[in-house]
Amino acid sequence: MRKIRLVIEYDGKKFSGWQIQPEVRTVQGELHQALQTVLRSEAVSRPIASGRTDAGVSARRQVVCFEAPVEEEMLRKIQVGVSSILKSEVSVLSASFVSDEFHPIHDVMRKQYSYAVWNHPSPPALQFGYVMHVIEPLDIDIMRHESECLIGTHDFSSFRGHGCGARSPVRCIEEITIERRGELVLFEFQGKGFLKQMVRNLVGTLIEYGRRSGKLQSCREVLESCDRRCAGPTAEPWGLSLDWVEYPEGKL
Repeated sequence: MRKIRLVIEYDGKKFSGWQIQPEVRTVQGELHQALQTVLRSEAVSRPIASGRTDAGVSARRQVVCFEAPVEEEMLRKIQVGVSSILKSEVSVLSASFVSDEFHPIHDVMRKQYSYAVWNHPSPPALQFGYVMHVIEPLDIDIMRHESECLIGTHDFSSFRGHGCGARSPVRCIEEITIERRGELVLFEFQGKGFLKQMVRNLVGTLIEYGRRSGKLQSCREVLESCDRRCAGPTAEPWGLSLDWVEYPEGKL
């Protein structure tokens, strides 16, 4: 048995999240079936990702590992075969062997999520379903100012999703960028790990500041309250994407 690392891209709108669930299509379930088909073997372990994505959330460079009885010449077949079976829904960007000690979750050094907002009175045509539509003009400077308190290590209970199973709400955000690119407003969050729905809750809160709604206390006060009820609404899932995952070179 060898441990294989895949870098994959997937369209979250086509799946009910990453994790296998009964009677619904998930990325993990469809990928596992495709790997068994390509390798013509049931001795393929269930793939493990760097982190679970919720229903509707996409990934540009998700890192996945699994074990299977394969030789080096099979790597290209895995890449092409799985991409062919899952067509436009999941694409395998690369396939390579990794050490037996490598773990796609525990060895993460940092990752980036991005969230796209279409900020225009009219909805988008080409990007419909992959961005959140906000009609009111968003104030980028206010959102940047309010987000400054989020950088660093904090208790993010105010932005923790319902049903989050993490033992601790403490996380570290290394960097937040908020940029306007024409009609698009792009939020980017970098850190080692995030709580369930944390990024979407952060975006939903920052959008309230950008709208100048006046509904919330300052972001620092919301953060320090450790109370989910004090923060803004959860942003829609389809604007969110996992951009990349970084590991120490010695772990690959």
